[in-house]
Amino acid sequence: METADELRHFEELYDRTYHPERASQADVWDTQADHWDQKYRAEEERELHEVRIRDTAAWLREQGMLGPEQNVADVGCGPGRYVAEFAKTALSVMGTDISPKMTEYGEAYCREQGLRNVSFQAADFQSADVDALGWTGKFDLAYSSITPAVSGLKGLENFMRISRAWCFNASFVYSENFLHADLMQTLFDRQPRRSRASHSHSFYELFSLLWLRGYYPITHYYKQYREIRIAADRDSARRMAGFLLKKEEVTQDNVTRIQRYLEDHADASGHLTDASDCWFGWLLWDVRERKERHFPSI
Repeated sequence: METADELRHFEELYDRTYHPERASQADVWDTQADHWDQKYRAEEERELHEVRIRDTAAWLREQGMLGPEQNVADVGCGPGRYVAEFAKTALSVMGTDISPKMTEYGEAYCREQGLRNVSFQAADFQSADVDALGWTGKFDLAYSSITPAVSGLKGLENFMRISRAWCFNASFVYSENFLHADLMQTLFDRQPRRSRASHSHSFYELFSLLWLRGYYPITHYYKQYREIRIAADRDSARRMAGFLLKKEEVTQDNVTRIQRYLEDHADASGHLTDASDCWFGWLLWDVRERKERHFPSI
């Protein structure tokens, strides 16, 4: 396959990672904002998230990304935890998310931490006019982590345009949830869909696209074993049904089946352990370093 054909192939593949129903509906993400903020505040889950946040920031600092003269943008920032961590050493950090409620949580958390070198703006990054917003070439590091905001070519184009130096993207490359696997096998005689267990295709497609465009992305893999305690209740059952099942399968009967499974496996306190093995793929690339690729025909 010629280089130009390869590039078109991976551009088409990466463009399919954009799903408007997930990426461009503020009300959908607003409804999840309370849950996400609570997850980051719940003692057991908070520590898991904080470990990954600190480790990510430490790695970026090793690469010289979060210094006192650098302006940083966190695209798809959620409730602002990465913004807060980056702001400890960067000159300034701007967080943007499609959900106004997420950015409100981010602002509140950064105020709690006494951070003044931060700002937040609610925006649909996929359709945003970054020129009109004054973001073009404004940031030394454009950061994104497991967000649909930079999926598809439009999101990626905006993402790279706001950076004057570096871009970073994190995605799942492998995830195995032992509770989900047993639940699906027991109740539905199948394993979780791979699209729910790994986004490795997105990592591979983005790396290939960048490489064929002439960039030289640095790759790194971060591994984390997670254990959290969840309640064997209706809310947990609903969340699992929404995550594990096809849309048409999320019925009251199936939610009840999942709830009963959770109750049967719970301990005396009404809780059970949700354990997973997660691998993340990190890509870091310099938008200033681009060389045309020439590959010989085979």
